[in-house]
Amino acid sequence: MTACSDFFDEPLLGTALEATRWVCVEFSHGWGHDALDGFALGEELASQIKAHMNAHNARFQFIREPGREGQDANGHRVFVAESTPGKEALYTLTIKSVSDLLDLDVSNPATIPGATAVESPLALICTHGKRDVCCALKGRPVAALLSQHASEPQDADAHEETTSARVWETSHTGGHRFAPAVIVLPWGFTYGRAGAQAARQIWDLAVDNQVHLDLLRGRSAFSKPEQAAEVAVRSHYLLTGVADVVGVEATSDTVFQVKCANGDTHAVEVEHTVSDLPPRPATCGKGDKEVKAFNATLL
Repeated sequence: MTACSDFFDEPLLGTALEATRWVCVEFSHGWGHDALDGFALGEELASQIKAHMNAHNARFQFIREPGREGQDANGHRVFVAESTPGKEALYTLTIKSVSDLLDLDVSNPATIPGATAVESPLALICTHGKRDVCCALKGRPVAALLSQHASEPQDADAHEETTSARVWETSHTGGHRFAPAVIVLPWGFTYGRAGAQAARQIWDLAVDNQVHLDLLRGRSAFSKPEQAAEVAVRSHYLLTGVADVVGVEATSDTVFQVKCANGDTHAVEVEHTVSDLPPRPATCGKGDKEVKAFNATLL
């Protein structure tokens, strides 16, 4: 049987999960089909956390450190990321129980007692095997290798940093057909088909506040059509700086203005159509579906 991520011809642009705020909670064991389906936390607590996340317009993710060490974590480290362009920030803290999240104002992470700012980017790699086996089989090896790579000092005078603030396995992020899937916080830049070498390149660029254009699916702060417009402009003009695009605004149902940091604005027509590509499963073990893709044309 062909795995859903064994097809490499589907366009990546406009396929990133949409989120302007992320709450990533260390929880090393027993992820269910969905992070908040009650399997891991129990139905009552999962329901309460889901309501809390909705109230703060936040995306909830389970995370764990790659490898065997990530299976025996003590306490729960938490990362809160703001991904709105121009307001990006990343904070971390430790809680004793997942239920402690209910007392946190994740809309204002800078004011949370004990929260500290994180200067390094954070890489999340989906390894959620209960959601789709592709993420486990392809994501875990990449997470392990990237964790090792990211922990290496960048120069001879640098102090080695622990991987705990850098690379994590994570629960479902959408688009397992693009596994291995990588998200870089705080910006929310999302990548697909990121094998070990590509993941290292993505990381090295992120540390320098740069974007890897070839495998970019989109930025989570934007809607999917807006993501497609941004990726098209970045690719055409080779805009690799994370801050090179400052916003995307719809002027009609299909036309978007991509605003750049240098003052330029580029109009992009975006259409979501059924592709000529042959049908294939969007999830392993499921039936074939027609392929829909975004077409982005600079005007």
